[in-house]
Amino acid sequence: MFCLLTNWRQTLGIVALLAVPLSPLIAAEPRIEIEVCTERGFPIDGAGKWAAMLGEMGLSHVRIRSARGDDAPNLANVGTEAAPSYRLVGILTSDGRLHLPKGKFGISDKAKLANYFDRLKGDGIEAIATKPQAFGLLGSQLVTVHEALATPVSFATSGKQPRDVARQIAAGLPLKFVSDTATQRAMSVDRPVADELQGLSSGTALAAVLRPLGLVMFPEKHAGALRLRIADSRAAREHWPVGWPPKQNPGETMPALFKFLNVEIAGTPLGETLQAIGGRLDAPIVIDYNALARLDIDLATKKVELPKTNTFYGKALDRILFPAGLKYEVRVDEADKPFVWISGVR
Repeated sequence: MFCLLTNWRQTLGIVALLAVPLSPLIAAEPRIEIEVCTERGFPIDGAGKWAAMLGEMGLSHVRIRSARGDDAPNLANVGTEAAPSYRLVGILTSDGRLHLPKGKFGISDKAKLANYFDRLKGDGIEAIATKPQAFGLLGSQLVTVHEALATPVSFATSGKQPRDVARQIAAGLPLKFVSDTATQRAMSVDRPVADELQGLSSGTALAAVLRPLGLVMFPEKHAGALRLRIADSRAAREHWPVGWPPKQNPGETMPALFKFLNVEIAGTPLGETLQAIGGRLDAPIVIDYNALARLDIDLATKKVELPKTNTFYGKALDRILFPAGLKYEVRVDEADKPFVWISGVR
């Protein structure tokens, strides 16, 4: 049986103990023990209020005592990585506030304090020691998602229906995908995937498949597990991008872009031209079809011209794309594989 032991300094150094029953623990949750130290000057009648509130937090053990000279807020895992058990030391200061590692709480901050303990139980010490990053996830959680999405697409995508490509990609990943009815309806549109994404990572490929449908994906944590949600782009505050900026400059990332050639393009469709250049670069070319729609560009009918010249591939791309309001940039997928991303200038 768990009990709450509290003691604090009273007049003439008299120490009193207060026993308060704790709420039952959920077996699967990590244990949290807290030792709260009261500074000199902390109100005598304040300990009982804190004991009562902490007793409602689902903690395994709580003790309140007088502070010693070396007491300071501290948090440690005294269990194992597989079965953590956390020991907290907090300080109740003379102004009535509870100081914990990375947190200060007043007696009226019950919800904030409960959230502190929930984050500790759910994500461990990292959740307390570091701030959430993109998508509200911890750094280690983002690494987990990124590594999962680095899995390469092993099948041809061009000409297949988006829902079929998305399902096949999802089937090869350890993360669960979720979506609502409206999203599933949007994915069922008869609009075959235009780009060949085989060989690119799953994250980049799936983001590229979803984008023309007005959809995005983003990771989230639900019921203690990471998952990927597919949603309407207008409702998402953050979304997983179609590739990432490379760590090196474009010349180092894709040297073939700066290889010189003699070239002449005379009234060739833009789509055919890009396909030919992609073959010479030996790198995928992925297109922002939303930008094409805004600019009313049809890859099959939009003709491009380039007078005979000696130039390099990157410059040739600039010269055929810019008049159409387009640009290119070098990006990398989750596995650091480079590709060319074609999008609008604005």
